[in-house]
Amino acid sequence: MLYPTNNNKRISISLNGLWNFTFADDSYDPKTSIKEPILMGVPSSYNDLFTTIKEREHVGNVVYELKLQLPEIKTGEWRIRLGSATHKAKCYIDGELLSYHNGGFLPIDFAIPYKEKFRLTIVLDNRLDYQTLPIASLKEENGKEIVDTHFDFFNYAGLHRNVFLYHLPNNPIEDIVIKTKIEENALVSYKIDTLAEKVNVQVLDPNNKIVGKASGKIGTITIAKPLLWDIGKGNLYTLCVETGNDYYEETFGIREILVKDKDILLNGKKIYLKGFGMHEDHITIGRGTYSGLNIRDFNLLRWINANSFRTSHYPYDEEMYILADKLGLLIINEVPAVGMNFWSSTEVFSENIINETTKKNHMQQLTELVNRDKNHPSVIMYSVANEANTHERHALAYFKDIFSHTRSLTDLPIMIVEWVGAESNKVAQLADVIGLNRYIGWYVNLGDLETSKIKLKADLNAYYNKFKKPLVITEFGTDTIAGLHSLPSVSFSEEYQVDFIKMYKEVFDELDFVSGEHVWNFADFMTKQGITRINGNKKGVFTRDRQPKMIAHFLRENWK
Repeated sequence: MLYPTNNNKRISISLNGLWNFTFADDSYDPKTSIKEPILMGVPSSYNDLFTTIKEREHVGNVVYELKLQLPEIKTGEWRIRLGSATHKAKCYIDGELLSYHNGGFLPIDFAIPYKEKFRLTIVLDNRLDYQTLPIASLKEENGKEIVDTHFDFFNYAGLHRNVFLYHLPNNPIEDIVIKTKIEENALVSYKIDTLAEKVNVQVLDPNNKIVGKASGKIGTITIAKPLLWDIGKGNLYTLCVETGNDYYEETFGIREILVKDKDILLNGKKIYLKGFGMHEDHITIGRGTYSGLNIRDFNLLRWINANSFRTSHYPYDEEMYILADKLGLLIINEVPAVGMNFWSSTEVFSENIINETTKKNHMQQLTELVNRDKNHPSVIMYSVANEANTHERHALAYFKDIFSHTRSLTDLPIMIVEWVGAESNKVAQLADVIGLNRYIGWYVNLGDLETSKIKLKADLNAYYNKFKKPLVITEFGTDTIAGLHSLPSVSFSEEYQVDFIKMYKEVFDELDFVSGEHVWNFADFMTKQGITRINGNKKGVFTRDRQPKMIAHFLRENWK
């Protein structure tokens, strides 16, 4: 799936802006226009734009509507592309259903019939259940539906990312796959999906100099003395593809990722991941994308000397990957398989909860994720799940199929992020790299960092001794109230956050099989209401409005 672009063969028109909007029930008829519409900004989450709890925490359907007029270009194909629509989306043109999609974090792209004027209607359903990703329980209380989420972030909903109306010529370039290999020179292999008979390809180096040419839909181009893509070095080449009717430019980087013994290797050199689990979460717009906010986040990542992040717990907007490509940051790309635990004795991998239907959806979203992000050099690894109940008796059978499917899609290393102990884990041996979320000293042994240090070291050693895989500590941190200070340090103070993370880093430094540390979290983020969360999760190194806590200065110096 190629991102919409403008050039002399293609037209791309942004549909961002003000749309008509309404709340609806399951009887809503898209054949009629919205009566008494509410104005809604796109992209954004609708939740925090309202002033009542009823609207903010609405469960069920909402409707987005926009009236459009097409240019007089009747040849070729007109298409609509939604960057994401949370969580289930039905897309209509003048009341005719053209597309249905289950999954709130990946694009929806569909052809539309040529009409001079038409009404575009998107019906979104934010209800989650055991067969969606993320996983949740759908309940009814007092005549109202409730989504009981088993994940620790707010269930924001809406048209969160860019919406495009775009035009393709006849026999367009449908897709481009690029793979690189480093030998004495670089080998750039490409595959072009198109019905066009004649295909010409050329490669531009990061300075826009032509360094290779070829013809045909499949081929390999040799690049002498390549500029490698690396940490902090976003050296991007461009594959220019031209047919008789179409033209497209796809950027890529020349780099290799390998996992060998205890280490993760980038271009043959051992790397150590320093960074965060992050969330797409901002004041007012929720999970909505906005270029200015993305730039602020990346400037903070560079300021603090981070080199990587995990897209916890879902794929991010494509602009985040484009920025990471350009700046040389590494991404662990995670599918939204979160909530596969109930924190109880209930077995979730069972016929009535997480079952074959869930697995089919899980695989489909992995397919869509890899298809979308396959050419981004910043993506160095795929994470297939976060904190699943991998100790259960049926978990191995489920994840054998998930790992097998993912390996059929990509040559990159595959991670699973674990919360269970090594002794009971039945799945981690399937992964190339094991992610571990650990909160010893917070959820257990609160305040006792001396005991926590002993337990943490034993825990990490147990994982390596059993599985012999490199570990990345994908989550560790404490809820911290900005401006709360204490001497001696106590929980929720900025001092305790520093002492906690210092202790963890001392343990990591002693263990050569730890290949990275991702502090939880980059910034404070919103969660559902609850007495364990005071207006959201406060484990951020930065506040929700992106100002530093004390720990940010410690990490900046330590990661230098």
